[in-house]
Amino acid sequence: MDYTFRLAGSDDASAIARLYGASRLPGAPETPGQFERLVQTGHAFLAAESGGRLIGAVRFRDEEGIGWFDLLVSGRPWAGAQLVRAVERGCQDRGIRLVRTRCEDWRLLEDYFARLGYLAIGRGRSEAGDAELLLERRLPLLTVREQRRSDAEAIGGLLGEDPWVFEQGARPGWFVASDGEKVVGVIQAAGMGHGVARVSVPVILAGYRGRGIEAWMVQRAAEYAETNGFHSAEMEASPVLAGSRKALEDRYWVLDGSGWKRVFFTPRSGEYDEQLD
Repeated sequence: MDYTFRLAGSDDASAIARLYGASRLPGAPETPGQFERLVQTGHAFLAAESGGRLIGAVRFRDEEGIGWFDLLVSGRPWAGAQLVRAVERGCQDRGIRLVRTRCEDWRLLEDYFARLGYLAIGRGRSEAGDAELLLERRLPLLTVREQRRSDAEAIGGLLGEDPWVFEQGARPGWFVASDGEKVVGVIQAAGMGHGVARVSVPVILAGYRGRGIEAWMVQRAAEYAETNGFHSAEMEASPVLAGSRKALEDRYWVLDGSGWKRVFFTPRSGEYDEQLD
């Protein structure tokens, strides 16, 4: 089942209090007032929704370069697992590689988190004196890099093309977004003539869209064009990029008519050249 995720706020206090009240998790906010006080004092909660109903929540934070979560609760099968994955995606987007949580030292819970990739790295006692586990998962590195021969099949699948040409080796101007070793997106920068580079609209797997990766991929392709002597770049104004408008504008892209355009810095003038031809 698919769920949507968002930050929980004061408007969710009653629904979240009902979830936590039924779970009886130690330290969980069991009344709307308790939840509101936590939110007002800087605690962040991620909520899971299905069919317009709030059916799960988790508290999360960053601490010295490590992502933490706790107070995981769900009212549907596997909603909790998807909430954990949503927390992990947010950590990846912020460049965090380690995620940790604590739970009761109970074999069923340890097995549950083991299936999600978490290993016990320590044992201790909670504030209430109960035995608990410290669990940790190292996340894959989310990055945008040059295409490799080994990416051929994934690129072919994303583009709906024969991967043969990519199997011959790295192709100049082609870049992939990768989640560890998994290729999740592809983009190209190629010459159009007269010093102008054409940047393709990034193609990204559905689960990775809307996380800012699109603008990151466009930036990587633009850097390639700039360092290879192009004075400007153009890109189609695709709906795929609708949510990336501010990020692209922050990177000096301008939406002009039917497409995006970017002019690169010219050392000769010390300014951005305003001419596109």
